[in-house]
Amino acid sequence: MNKTVSIHIQGFPFILEEQAYQVLQNYLQALKNVLSNEPGADDILQDVELRIVELLQQNQMGASQVILQTRIDEVIAVLGSPENFSDNPIEQQAPVQTAQQDRSHKRFFRDSDTAILGGVASGVAAYFNIDVVFVRVAFVLFTMVFGSGIPIYVLLWIIIPVAKTASEKLQMKGVPVNIESIKTEFKEATERIEKNANKWSSQLKTGSGLSDSARRFVDFIRKLIGALLVFWGLASMVSTSIFLFVDPELIPAQVNGEFTSLGELGALFFETSQIKDMVYLGVALVAFSIALSAMFIGFRLLLVWKGKWYRATLGLFGASAFIGLVLLIISGVSTAKSFAIDGGMRAEVGSFEGDSLQLNVTTDLHLAQLNERKFRLNNDSFRPSRNPDQGLILTDNGRIYTSGIEVVYTTSTDSLYHIFVEKKANGTSYLKANQRAARIAYPCHLKGRELLISSGFSYPAKDRIRDQEVVLQIAVPRGKVVLHQNKIVFPYYSTEEPERASDRAYIYGGGTYSAW
Repeated sequence: MNKTVSIHIQGFPFILEEQAYQVLQNYLQALKNVLSNEPGADDILQDVELRIVELLQQNQMGASQVILQTRIDEVIAVLGSPENFSDNPIEQQAPVQTAQQDRSHKRFFRDSDTAILGGVASGVAAYFNIDVVFVRVAFVLFTMVFGSGIPIYVLLWIIIPVAKTASEKLQMKGVPVNIESIKTEFKEATERIEKNANKWSSQLKTGSGLSDSARRFVDFIRKLIGALLVFWGLASMVSTSIFLFVDPELIPAQVNGEFTSLGELGALFFETSQIKDMVYLGVALVAFSIALSAMFIGFRLLLVWKGKWYRATLGLFGASAFIGLVLLIISGVSTAKSFAIDGGMRAEVGSFEGDSLQLNVTTDLHLAQLNERKFRLNNDSFRPSRNPDQGLILTDNGRIYTSGIEVVYTTSTDSLYHIFVEKKANGTSYLKANQRAARIAYPCHLKGRELLISSGFSYPAKDRIRDQEVVLQIAVPRGKVVLHQNKIVFPYYSTEEPERASDRAYIYGGGTYSAW
């Protein structure tokens, strides 16, 4: 009965016969002694151990299979005896034991040593033993003719591993992997690194051609970025100053019949003038700080300032921006509180008994006072044919006019049609929210079987914009219908849900009725 030993080589587990373990340990120790004076001995030993792992894993049935001494002898025969590669003349007088020829096939890797991008072309050239120039030309031709060169390159870049160790680089070239070839590959890599380092060092010396070109290019990029920063900062300061101080009427929201300004629109949204002023100040601090910082950095890139006050100035701009941000957060929280509580007021407009209810939607019923005052209308004159609610918002004479009504259908508990109007708004408290809702004006009249409704509503501008809305609720008796333009709109069955009647609809500002 032979003893076994469980070991790990470069993180890979193996079970070796005791004699095999002793032979392998002696081999690695002898190799370590031989390479003790070699530069990069640890890296060479690591590559040798990785190669041992590859050889042991060949034809292995599993990690639990016991590796015998004969298998270790085969691995040593492939790698070669350590004494063959010693620089000691006395040791080289020992009988030469030539390593067996490694019959392993080439492996496809990406070559990062001679790579321009990902090393795909270099890896292909090394695998097929051809000049890398031909491979690169082939990729370019495939890209120009078929358009597939770049996708193929990227795909190979993703799926092909890069040759990292000396063993993998030798397998990529089809060279037998043994101690001699690993030492040679390591020395060539060291010489290549040293040569490239000397090349770049000489090119980066002051006065060299590459240094001048690189310096001119970097200087051009620096000045271009500086100019762009100065231009952007100046443009930001001018535009911010115009909107904050000149306050032009450029926003497509009609206030008293004209386009509105940012200040007028803010007065319809913010609860108090103090909050509006706080928002203005916060926006000014943040915008001017960012713009001035951009201009300051841009001028520094253009003029190469070296003043000690550079960081202090940027710190001052940063502190100003932070203060502005704090003011914006405070005003935002204060405004958000006025949207926190939902309020609603509901009332029954009327009821009637019949077989159908006819909806008559008008687009100017809620605008009657505005039209009469603006156009001095009478029964014999022309009337506006367009809805004035065009743009973000419409305000006039202290009232805000809004278009769009939601319609909700329910089943009546008796034989009558019941029409309800619910007005909704938000506020900082339940009382204020309901007070806002109660001040919403929505014209709705029931005349016999005809329900005359408007496509919009209005409310006092002093209530501010607080998510005001109107919901028209119609309770329909079973078996009865609702008509609009002599078409049945309830019950309405869509093609998406033919078995379920749609119980919601929306009336747009232009009078369009849409079920959903």
